[in-house]
Amino acid sequence: MRRCSLGKWLALLTLVGILGSGPAAAADFDYAGFRRECGLRLAYGKSTRKADVKLFTLLPRWGLFLLRPGSFLGGLGLSLVLEGTLSIAEAEDTGWELGLTPMLKLSLPLGTRALLFLEGGAGPILENFDSPAVAHTFNFASQIGGGVDFALTRRLALSLAYRFRHSSNAGLYKENSSFNVNLFQAGLIYYY
Repeated sequence: MRRCSLGKWLALLTLVGILGSGPAAAADFDYAGFRRECGLRLAYGKSTRKADVKLFTLLPRWGLFLLRPGSFLGGLGLSLVLEGTLSIAEAEDTGWELGLTPMLKLSLPLGTRALLFLEGGAGPILENFDSPAVAHTFNFASQIGGGVDFALTRRLALSLAYRFRHSSNAGLYKENSSFNVNLFQAGLIYYY
């Protein structure tokens, strides 16, 4: 039941973004005026091997532009983003994840109403669920991905993204299995 409702919410967010961003609604979306971003993405993830693990994730985020989009090497921008992770994990039993990841986000404007981006980083994550893919609760997650933000209004954007995430204990313990997951994300980002 959870899978269907999360899928419906992601589809609804996508539909609202595509249909709701008429020309007038996003006409004043201006990268040059942005200094920060904050937002929330919803994500669905599935493990890539070893065990069948499904993640239903909230990703609250806050970012600071170091170089605004359009201002560096042919229009690139650079941001420092701090992102939280709060997941429900379906594995051999139901569990959870809790993490915090600092990331760098490289962005490129696509016209005046879309922002293409690549982002990646690493940080600590607590993974508390029973699966052979996760040997310990305290781990580190490194991740990389990309996506696009579509302007909905002057400051609000629909964010669609993909991310690959690897977590392991970085050799702190003798047993160091890795847990890899593909995450598909949709959410709203407020630029200010």
